[in-house]
Amino acid sequence: MSVVSPKILAEIADWPDRLEAACRGTRFDASLVRVLAECGSTQDVARMAGEGAVVTTGRQSAGRGRLGRVWIDDEGAGIAISLAVPMQNPATLSLAAGIAVLEVIRAAVPSAVGPTLGLKFPNDVVESTNGAKIAGVLVEASDGIAVIGVGINLHCRRWPPEIHAIAVEELAPETSLCRIDLLEALLSRISEAIDFTPAEIADRFSAVHAPTGCRVEVESGDRRIIGLLESLSPLEHLEIVDAEGIRHRMPVESSRIISWHPSSR
Repeated sequence: MSVVSPKILAEIADWPDRLEAACRGTRFDASLVRVLAECGSTQDVARMAGEGAVVTTGRQSAGRGRLGRVWIDDEGAGIAISLAVPMQNPATLSLAAGIAVLEVIRAAVPSAVGPTLGLKFPNDVVESTNGAKIAGVLVEASDGIAVIGVGINLHCRRWPPEIHAIAVEELAPETSLCRIDLLEALLSRISEAIDFTPAEIADRFSAVHAPTGCRVEVESGDRRIIGLLESLSPLEHLEIVDAEGIRHRMPVESSRIISWHPSSR
């Protein structure tokens, strides 16, 4: 059994009070704020707490990503937060939350760094010049509740060789970043983003989609297509032109971007 470091315990001491205050004016319930020193996944705790819950932790050791992937132990250097809201379309929620997460991270870094950050369909925040992952969103829906999970790589840490990721702190080493500041901002920004119309979500997401205009490999059902991603309609389809000039329109509900090459832009 791991032991949470005194440093993390000291860091999170005021998080409950600050997050309860940050719930004011949002759809989240201050009485359902849960701050855990350590946990496997904040998603499970938020689901059990119910609609309006806000769950975060000093260290998440067994987070989840899409399609059963593992979000690796953040070693206390990352942000993990889960927010329980009434059941909505998971795909729309994921896109809206991704927009909000990108905006919060951009606001935390210098203006010269912000434009280098973008989104990758369907749920990642990335550094758009090298494709490294900065943050991810996971929406799990059941029993009338949708739980929005957000993971952000904030502080520098060791990355396993198979993980292509980067921390916000690596992009802005001279900026003082505190996890609680971003957590507070996420509550209000995600609460607002959930109310975006589908058209607004699609426009905002497409405008900051980093792989558009780049060479990509996309999996759709049992097909894999390599080509130039000409456009993305995030609630409808991706349009790819392959090496022979053939245009492929691939439905978003069954498609995902396997890889992309920022240098091909």
